[in-house]
Order: sequence, then structure tokens, then C-alpha cells
Amino acid sequence: MSQSSMDVAALEVEVERLPAAQAKVTVTAPAELVDQAIARALTELSRRVRLPGFRPGKAPAAVVERAVGWDAVQQEATDLLLPDLYRRAVEQAQLDPVSQPTVAEADLERGQPFRFVASVLLRPEVTLGDYRQIRVPLEVKEVPEQDVDGTLEALRQRYAQLTDATDREVQAQDVVTAELTMRHGDQVIGTPNQVQTLDLQRGDLLPGMADQLLGARVGGDPIEITVTLPEDYAREELRGEMVVVTANVTGIQAKSLPELDDNLAAIAGRGETLEELKGFIRDELREELAAEAEREQANKAMELLLGMTKVEVPEAMIQAEIDHQVRDLEARLAESGLALDALLAAQGRSLEQLRGERRQAAVERVRLDLALGQVAKQEALETSDLELAAALTQILPKGTSKEARERAREPIRREVTIGKANNFVLELARGDQEPGSPAAG
Repeated sequence: MSQSSMDVAALEVEVERLPAAQAKVTVTAPAELVDQAIARALTELSRRVRLPGFRPGKAPAAVVERAVGWDAVQQEATDLLLPDLYRRAVEQAQLDPVSQPTVAEADLERGQPFRFVASVLLRPEVTLGDYRQIRVPLEVKEVPEQDVDGTLEALRQRYAQLTDATDREVQAQDVVTAELTMRHGDQVIGTPNQVQTLDLQRGDLLPGMADQLLGARVGGDPIEITVTLPEDYAREELRGEMVVVTANVTGIQAKSLPELDDNLAAIAGRGETLEELKGFIRDELREELAAEAEREQANKAMELLLGMTKVEVPEAMIQAEIDHQVRDLEARLAESGLALDALLAAQGRSLEQLRGERRQAAVERVRLDLALGQVAKQEALETSDLELAAALTQILPKGTSKEARERAREPIRREVTIGKANNFVLELARGDQEPGSPAAG
């Protein structure tokens, strides 16, 4: 634990550094600033409070204070004074906080110095290796002919014609509608009698399920299907477990695939011949492989950067990142009309389990953010006010309040700067940047 104090302009700032990158910042402002804040507070209140005989903003300060009471004036003055004092204290003490402060002991009185204590999480110290030597070759694979064939088959499946076949047994190429109930022992997994449409030729059915549906009929007895859940099954505790799926078939459709000829190109709207269609497919697959190679190059570059990064990540930063990931998941589910709590209940999982599953990814995400922040610092990468203004316009929705826009300035400035550091490391990996000593140590 270390402690330092300094006089900054009209402020006294004392910083007590605590374990786990925490800090306690004690700020004392002179009485003159308090009196100025009270005057501003009374002016603001006079604009908002309706007083008989006075137009908004024209009532004398004494009248306003009698009308609203000292407590309201005190709170308004504190709200006006605190953010500016905290910002000035952070700048003058050269702190790098990564969280909003928790403020205590903020008692403002007329004619008295104003003292408050802010507890805040600081960005931890980061030590980087020689990241300027990061090099990752771009390895673009050739398009395998079987991938072209697979895409052609997928096109045939997409443009298949379905006809009713409820008068016969299920066959290998059918599309089946069934009510499904999965059990693990005596426990029902998920929703019982859930109606699903199953394309027996698709590869995403549970292993062995398609074969065991063959011969079933609409209106026949339910079929007991025994399958082993794959190792990537959503519920970790059921991976590799044997379950029984009761299937009650309610619909059968026969599938008729288009021929693999020039007509398929016309149906798909890609050229006039089968060879032209294959050419389109190869070009698209080649672009996908190039993009995949660039992603792998970027991922490898970041892995190398993380491998040479030494930092102790505070638990508070990990939990904040998990919070962010959970909120993002909730938003994406909401776009599909789903609720996270309902999804977890259907999967038999708790929010605590979900957070635990996200922990390792959160740790790596925070470590990478800290590493890139240190790269930005050492390379003197900054975001100008003009760049920040453009980012604010792009990111924030129209109608964002002035206060919300102001709160978003520094987080978005850092986000843009981190993006610059990310691009800088990728340029190093590609060989677009010359290796050498960083601009700042």
C-alpha cells in the first residue's frame, strides 16, 4: 500500500493505493468553489421551480432557497461540483480509472471547504514483451473440390420440392414433423411434446436419430429413439450421456431434388451452365477462405501479444466484462423474441452457471484490452477530438442527451484508441510496420 498527496491548482488531492488495483482518492476543494457551486445550484433551481410572482430563472436566490429548502440546494450544488472536481483530481493525480467512482463523505456546507472520498478501480500495471517482433504469415488454403460439390448439394437441398407423403412410412430423404420428448432417466429434458420439423438428410440431427425414424407412420405408435448426446451439447452435464427421445410423427413430406445440370444454375440465378455455377461457387469459397485466413492471422497475432503480456487482472474487471457479455446475450436473444431466464430454465442451467462458463473468455478479453491499451500508450496512439466526435455520432443513437453524450466521451475515446492499437499489431503481424523500439516505454 502506498500513499501520496499533492496540491493541484485550488484542490488538495490525496491518493491511497490499495491492493487489487483499487485506490481511495480524497479531494478537498476550497470554500470559494463551494460558494460558486451553491450560486449555480440556486440559478438552476430557479429555472425549474415555479414561484408565484416570478418568471422562471428570475427569482432571487434567497427566495428560491426558502422555497425548496437547504437540502435541495445542497444536493444540487453537490451534483454540479462533484463530477468536475473528480475529473480534475484524476487528471492532476495522473490516475487511469477503469470504473465509475463510489463516492462517500461528500458533505457540502456553505462557507466551508468541500471534502469527499472516491473509491475507484485503476487500470493495473501491464508489462509487454517485444511485441514489435510479432509476425504471422497469411496462409490461404486452396478450395477443395469436395467443398464445391458440397455447396452444389446444398443448393439442390435448398431448391428441393416437398410433397405430402402422409400415406406411407418415413423414408431416408423425407422431411418429418414430430412431437418430441427427451428423457435422461426419469428426467424430462427441455419442453415435452415439442413440435419440430426434421430434415432427415441434414447433418445437424442427433447421431442415429434419422435412422431410427425410418419406417414410422403418421398416426402410428410413438417411437422410442435411443441416442448419445454429442460432446458439444448445450448442457455440459449431459454431454456424452445416453437419452431416450419419444417421437410421435405427425407429418411426412417427400423431397424431390433438382438435377445436377445446367438447369440448377438457372434455378439458383448464377450463370447459365453448371460449369459457370461451379465457377461462382469457387470464387465465393475462395473469398471465404481468404477471410478465414485473415481472421486466423489476427487471432494468432493477438495470442502472441497475450503470450508476452504480464498483468494481474482485478476481479472487478472480470465481473464487469461478464456483466457486459450477459447483457449482450440478453439483447441478442430479445431480438429473436427470447428471454435469457426462460432459455436457461429450458436448458436446466442457472445464471451463475452461465457466468462461470463465461469467466475464462472474460479474463482473456480483459487481458487483451489491457495489452492493447499498453501498446497504444507505448506507441503514443491517440484519438483526436475530431475522431471522437465522428465516433460519437456513429455509435450513439439520435436524441442522446448532452449528459449521456458527455459520459460516453472517454469510454468511446478509449474504444477507438484500442481499435488503433489492434490495427497496429495486425500491421506488425502482416509486416506492414517496421520493427523497432516503441515510441514510448
